[in-house]
Amino acid sequence: MNRIVIATVYFAAALLPGRSANAEEKTAPVTGAAAHSIVNVLMKQELPENAGHEVRMLTVEYPPGVSTSAHTHPGAIFAYVLEGAVICQLDEGNPTRYEAGQSWYERPGQVHRISKNASATERAKLLVFFVTEPDKPVLETVK
Repeated sequence: MNRIVIATVYFAAALLPGRSANAEEKTAPVTGAAAHSIVNVLMKQELPENAGHEVRMLTVEYPPGVSTSAHTHPGAIFAYVLEGAVICQLDEGNPTRYEAGQSWYERPGQVHRISKNASATERAKLLVFFVTEPDKPVLETVK
C-alpha cells in the first residue's frame, strides 16, 4: 500500500508546479524517455497503521468566503493548494494560511477546526489524497 501512495504522490508532484511549506528534497532530472521531467518531493509522511488501504484523489473547491464546519477524516489526508489560499486549524493548533503550491498532512481522526477560503473575492482549490478504508466517508462533522 505504501508503494501506491508514494507512486501517486510522485506522479502528482511531477504534474504540479509550485513550492511546498514541507518540501525537503528534490530529485535529479529523470533520464530516458522522460528526459524533460523533474520530480519535486512536496511532502514526505509515514502513514500510521490505521490509515487504511484505499487511496482516493479528490479536488475540493471553496468559492469566495466559503468555509466548512469542524470535521474529522477517518483516514490520512494529504492536501495541496492548487489555486488561491485557505486557512486551516488542526486540533488546538494555530490557524495556518496555505497558498498555491503549499501542502499539509492530517492524521486519521484529527479535528479540522477551521477550513476556509482565505479570500472573499477569489476561489480556492485543493488537490487531496485520501488514504482510508474502503467505503468510509471523506469527512465526518464534529458536533
